[in-house]
Amino acid sequence: MIQINLHDYRDELRKIEIQKRVVKCIAVVIMAILLIVILGLVEQAQLDSLGIETRKLESQVASLKSQVDKVKAMQAKKKRLQDIIAGIEGLRERQMPASTIVSDLNLMIPDDLWLGSIVQRDFKELKKKNVPNIMYGDPKKKKKKKRRRKNKGIAPKEFVEISGYALTENGVAEYLKRLQKIPYYKTTFLFKSSLTYIGGQAVHKFIIYCYMPKMEKKKSA
Repeated sequence: MIQINLHDYRDELRKIEIQKRVVKCIAVVIMAILLIVILGLVEQAQLDSLGIETRKLESQVASLKSQVDKVKAMQAKKKRLQDIIAGIEGLRERQMPASTIVSDLNLMIPDDLWLGSIVQRDFKELKKKNVPNIMYGDPKKKKKKKRRRKNKGIAPKEFVEISGYALTENGVAEYLKRLQKIPYYKTTFLFKSSLTYIGGQAVHKFIIYCYMPKMEKKKSA
């Protein structure tokens, strides 16, 4: 009679089953690790792609900065127009209508330049600002002094002070050149031009004076 030890056989089966389960668990863990690595690589690739796109957009924004500054300058020019018109109302007392003066000043504006203010000034005010007399020397100065002694009143404001900003120095020079062609200004000169910054943008701040002597009424014969 042959005897078989079933106990050892069952133990072996259990060991084999445990080994199979361990192998399956290890395989699952390895697959999970591989999946995590793959997902990490995909995420990194997406981040790299986003970084490249971001750098491209930053480059485009930098290239468009000058155009954006131009648009801002034009918007500022439009916004200031109403203030300029209000500030020039006093010129209605002169021989030239304020609407004509404002229109001429704005028509002469080149690209990349906008006005900040237009103000009437007299000789005394220019002297306080240390404007050299040689720039606007008036041949009728002596006659005017005698006239002021006889008529002690408010000094006539025969100067137009124009201040503003330009993106380039050539813009200021071009505006001055155009203003000098306006016939009713006897003298037009640049008083100051300095470099400043507005919102991180370098601009040229300028002050221009236009001398427009008041026309004397001709005596009737």
